[in-house]
Amino acid sequence: MDRRTAARAAACQAVLRPLLLVVALAVGCDALPDLAVTHLDRGDRALAEGRYGEALAAYAHAHELAPHDPRVQRAQMRARISLMAESPARVASDALEDVAYEAEFLRGTEKGLEAVCLTALGNVLARRGDREGARLKLAEAVKADPNAYVAHAALGALLAARPEGVAEAKVALERALALRPGAAGPLAGLGKIKLAEGDVPGAIERFVAALQAGDDFGTRLALGNARLQQGKHAEAAADLQRAVQMDPRSAEALGLLGQALLGAGKLDEAERALRASLELRPDAGTSIALGFTLARRKKSIEALGVLEGVLAVDPFAPPALLGVGMANEDLGRAEQALAGYQRLLALPLEGPQKQLVADLQREAKGRAEALSAAQTKAEAEAAAEKPPKAKR
Repeated sequence: MDRRTAARAAACQAVLRPLLLVVALAVGCDALPDLAVTHLDRGDRALAEGRYGEALAAYAHAHELAPHDPRVQRAQMRARISLMAESPARVASDALEDVAYEAEFLRGTEKGLEAVCLTALGNVLARRGDREGARLKLAEAVKADPNAYVAHAALGALLAARPEGVAEAKVALERALALRPGAAGPLAGLGKIKLAEGDVPGAIERFVAALQAGDDFGTRLALGNARLQQGKHAEAAADLQRAVQMDPRSAEALGLLGQALLGAGKLDEAERALRASLELRPDAGTSIALGFTLARRKKSIEALGVLEGVLAVDPFAPPALLGVGMANEDLGRAEQALAGYQRLLALPLEGPQKQLVADLQREAKGRAEALSAAQTKAEAEAAAEKPPKAKR
C-alpha cells in the first residue's frame, strides 16, 4: 500500500470510528440484558392477570438492569396506571401527580389503553375530592370502551357512595360483574348497597363471595359489621379479629370488634378492644359500648364516668341514658336510676332511630317498674317493722 492509499484508509477510519461507536451504542441500547427481558416478561404476565404488586416489582428489577430503556419505563407506567384504575386506595397520595401525568401521556401514545387511562384519571380526581369531575371522567371511560371492566367498576364504586347514585351504581357494578364474573370489587360494592338497604343476608352473601377472590380489609370489616347487625356476635368477632390483624390501627375495626366481643360475653377482651379504639379516635358508639362493658363487669363507677361523658355531648343519647340508669341501679342509687329511665322514656319515637329508641324504652320501662315496685315493697316492709306508737 502506497502512502497515498494508506492516508486515505486512515482518514476513512477516522470518519467511520465515531459512527461505528454510535451504531454500537444504539444496538446495545436496543438489546436488553437477558435477565431484564425475563423480568419484563414476568411483569407483563402479572399485569395481564391483575397482580399489580408483582408486576411493579418485576418492572423495578428490569429498571435496575436497564434504567434508560423506554420499554421498561412504559411498562412501569402501564402498571401504575392499571393499579390506579382498579385499586386506587393502594396508591399513595404523594404519587397522584405522577400517575395523572403518566395516564395523560399514555392515553395519547398507546392504543387500547384509553379507558384504563381515563379510569385512572377519574380515580385521581375522586381521591382529590372532586366527585363530579371524577364522575364525568369515568363516564368518559365507559363511553371510550363499553367493555372495560375497570371503568364500570370504578364508576359503580363512586356512585354507590351517595344515596342518589345507588340505582346507577347497581347498573355499573352488575355490568362490571358480567364482564369479570366473581370480581371482588363489584361484589363488595353490591354488598355494601344491600347492607345500606337493610338486606343483611344479601349483603353477607356478596361479601363472602368477594372474599373468595382474596382477603381484603374493607370487605372483611363490612362482613363483620353485617354479622354484628344480625346478632351473630361470635361470627362477627372472628371476621373483625381478622380485620384488626390486617390493620391494627383501625379505630373502626377495633370498635366493632369490641361490640362483637361484648355481645359474645367476652368482657375482658371487649374492654381492651374498645379502649384501644377510643385511644385512636373518640366515638360516641364506642364509648357507649365501653360503658355497658364496664357495667357488666361491675365497674359501675367507671361506667358512669364514660356514659355521663357521652351525655355531656349529647344529652339525649338513648343507649347512654339506659346505661346510666343501669349503672346507678347497680350502685343502689334508685332515685338516680329512675331519673335516667324517665329521661329515656320521655324521648319521642321519631327519626331513623325510632326502632332503637322503642326497644330501649321497653327495657327502661320494665326496669323502672321493677325498681318502683321494689321501692314500694321495701317501704311497706319498713313500715310494718316499726313498733306501734304507745297509747297515752
